[in-house]
Amino acid sequence: MIVRMAKVEILGPKEQLMAVLELLRGRGAFQPDPGLMQAAAHGAETLTRGLVLSATEIRERLFFENLQTRIRSLLTMLPDLPLAAAALQPLPVVDVFDELVDRHLEEAEQHQVRLEELRLEEAGLSRDLVFWETLEPMLADLPEESDLEFFGITIHDARHLEGIRALLQERLYGQCRVSVATTPDGALVGLVATSRQMAEQLRMVMTDERIPELSLPEDLAGRSIPDRILALRHRLLDCQVAREQAEHSLESLARRWLPSYRQVLAWLEERLALYRATATAYETRQCFVVEGWMAASEVETLRADLSAQFAGQVVLEQLEILNEELEQVPVVLHNPGYFAPFEVFSSLLPLPKYTSYDPTPFIGLFFPVLFGMILGDIGYGFILLCLSFGLARGLKGHPLISNLGKVLGAAAVYTLLFGVLFGELFGDLGERWFNLHPLWIDRMHALAPMIIFSISVGVAHVLFGLVLGIWTDLRRQRGREALLKFLSMVLTLLTILLLVAWLVPDSWLAVRPLLGGILLLLPLLVVIGGLLAPLELLKTFGNIVSYVRIMAIGLCSVLLAVVANRLGGATGDILAGLLVAGVLHAFNLLLGVFAPTVHSLRLHYVEFFSKFLDLGGRRFEPLNRDRP
Repeated sequence: MIVRMAKVEILGPKEQLMAVLELLRGRGAFQPDPGLMQAAAHGAETLTRGLVLSATEIRERLFFENLQTRIRSLLTMLPDLPLAAAALQPLPVVDVFDELVDRHLEEAEQHQVRLEELRLEEAGLSRDLVFWETLEPMLADLPEESDLEFFGITIHDARHLEGIRALLQERLYGQCRVSVATTPDGALVGLVATSRQMAEQLRMVMTDERIPELSLPEDLAGRSIPDRILALRHRLLDCQVAREQAEHSLESLARRWLPSYRQVLAWLEERLALYRATATAYETRQCFVVEGWMAASEVETLRADLSAQFAGQVVLEQLEILNEELEQVPVVLHNPGYFAPFEVFSSLLPLPKYTSYDPTPFIGLFFPVLFGMILGDIGYGFILLCLSFGLARGLKGHPLISNLGKVLGAAAVYTLLFGVLFGELFGDLGERWFNLHPLWIDRMHALAPMIIFSISVGVAHVLFGLVLGIWTDLRRQRGREALLKFLSMVLTLLTILLLVAWLVPDSWLAVRPLLGGILLLLPLLVVIGGLLAPLELLKTFGNIVSYVRIMAIGLCSVLLAVVANRLGGATGDILAGLLVAGVLHAFNLLLGVFAPTVHSLRLHYVEFFSKFLDLGGRRFEPLNRDRP
């Protein structure tokens, strides 16, 4: 249901404004609305004006914002450790932290720069080490006093390998050799070997042709491959130790100061939120005025709290909501008990307007019924009921899944009920094994009665939506719209009765009076609603016919269950039959959850709610400590 709201006005001395806003943020029950004051002042002389902060308050706000920015910058540099909150009162020491934060920012920046340098160096050393360790096996059989010079190259694309080989052979007159290996991460690396006399020429060729050579520090370039690898390992170890020391220094800084900075930051955010909230207030020469919205049930409690905390200096008055303000009233939906889980589905829609209806109770009443009409099987209903208990009870820590489980439980109960009425237990298995017969309709054979039943449900559902729409229009003093919907409802009923009289000639209905009523009311409908009114009437008929999906989807489910039973029996083997039938029934059950859910919701969202629900409501967003 839509919570009844109240328009309230809070007045008090200017010096109490910040304390009042702090109380309101703590309660989380009041949404200020400066537009109410603006509308009241429009076109009339008023003693109130938008509240303006004093010079001292402006300086304090700028100081807090600057300190907040610097603390946030510091916290992004410090590791996010799960530390206990500090026992600190921020207000008396905020000036101290104004001085400390600059020093700690400089220290953290130095650590971060050093860490970045070490990480880059470590990554480069690791890459070089992997490169040469991959090439080392190629040199295992090479004599120690070999007259060869080695160059490492990286190969970004295997398709370039043969081109590099041909180029080097051509430019060095065949006096080089290129060997290739693959690193553990799948990259290609190459080792180019040539005589010491050709080394300089090879280097020039690689430079000219832009062949990527692995560059090494000068003190490693002249060493042998094993010496290079050993030196790289030592350097990598030293780099890792230095990085760990830098990380430890940064962590020590965080452990000492992070809880205090977190608490100071939280206090600053709360204080700045109060300053931002002052923009919603107005002032007179000595007082502040704040107007806004809150739940009517909480007005007396808030009035008592304000009176007690401020010794009667701050008062709260409830004002009358004017007709032109109804569109501005924020909306809160509250559905206790059975209906609460169905907010999962109503939340998919935009909020309704304050003068409209909460769609949740309607979904809670009609969705399980439509779901049960479509699926309507005792066996499937029992499985879904067990599954719903598991979801609702076993996953209480996940509200969305738990609520879906509760909705599924309600739908499963109606599935069981209609399964009894249709005489279905896993399709025709109940009839074959337990001589189960329908108490009402055999869906597989009574197609015409099921179509009539489905359309009858559509007539009842859609006309109920039109009745709600008429009542809504009357409440909002929209007589023309209410009369138009009333004529549409009457014409719909007359047309349905005329169809019944035509299909059943011996019925008590007389064709001529019904036809005369239609011919009389149809021009009136055009006069009141315009040329598009008959199209809206046709749309209503289309909405009603759309309910035939109840019969069609349900019939598909029954037939698939019967096919599963017969294919299982056709295997000639008990285990194989159970496996085949079980797989098909599981697939049918999956469809039996998905399809009825989608189509039942569609019948609500499109066919039913379009007749009376006004969407586009304004969300209730009270002052709250959780909202900056």
